[in-house]
Amino acid sequence: MIEITHTPADGTLVDGTARGDGTAPILKTHGFRWFPSIKQWGIRGSRDQAPRRLAINAAAEALRAAGHEVTVTLDDTVRDNDTVRADRHERLEGRRAGLAAKGERLAAESAALHRYSDALVEHIPMGQPVLPGKRGQAHRNTLERSVTAAIKGAQTARQAEAMPERIAASRRAEARAERPDVIKRRVERMEAEVRGIDRRLARLAPGPSLVREQYEGDRAVLLERIKGDQGALEQARAEGRFGQYSKDNVHRDDLVRIRGQWRTVARANAKTVSVTTAYTWTDKYGWEEVRDLRCAHVEDAEQPAAKSAES
Repeated sequence: MIEITHTPADGTLVDGTARGDGTAPILKTHGFRWFPSIKQWGIRGSRDQAPRRLAINAAAEALRAAGHEVTVTLDDTVRDNDTVRADRHERLEGRRAGLAAKGERLAAESAALHRYSDALVEHIPMGQPVLPGKRGQAHRNTLERSVTAAIKGAQTARQAEAMPERIAASRRAEARAERPDVIKRRVERMEAEVRGIDRRLARLAPGPSLVREQYEGDRAVLLERIKGDQGALEQARAEGRFGQYSKDNVHRDDLVRIRGQWRTVARANAKTVSVTTAYTWTDKYGWEEVRDLRCAHVEDAEQPAAKSAES
């Protein structure tokens, strides 16, 4: 019995396969991949997504045609963003812990290799020449083993040293995904995807079908993600971390801070701000990337009040 299941937490997985039973080529053909960590076939990136009904149905039919008994169980529940984010964070922390453990293991392996390299040659007097021919063969073999171990130890040490940076990069990527400017672009992308799905649904023939179910499932997931991200944007706006700047309060020749640099405004547009460069063209950024503003109009308006307060 082969079971194809889909849940929001685990994605699409296959149980009941065995090496050499003929299922691997069929599953590969329909987009399934082998996951060595859990020793199961599944669809990559299927967690918290609508089940790939067309691929799952096609794989099940092909397996049945090959003589296998197959059951399909699909749970198309859409989890809220907070649950999805917490689950993803937990998985990422698990991977980071794995990388940290791998770094410690590689560091210990490197140290052992260097000790082994030193032990091979510690009995050889410093500067002792290698005799020619067969008389020096054992000496040469020992030196080669020592050098090989030392090289492998250095390579292993470099791999161990790379683990902290991989962990830090993972944390930076996770933090970046929660930045208001990134969330805004993600919402715009998902809204465009919803409009595309709506157009495709409108072109479908009336009546139930796997294609319609697939589109409706994708649409439900996108709407939930949009709802959650819009809530995060509203919170950022309330905290003053998003939506403070627009063409209404930014003018030509003002200074805006974008990506850690102060840039001169060339033009304030409805959705973007164009800033000057050292060349003949301008760079364009979304308003969500503006972090601070130095506006001559505001400073000029505040000067009379400041002078009257001084007098």
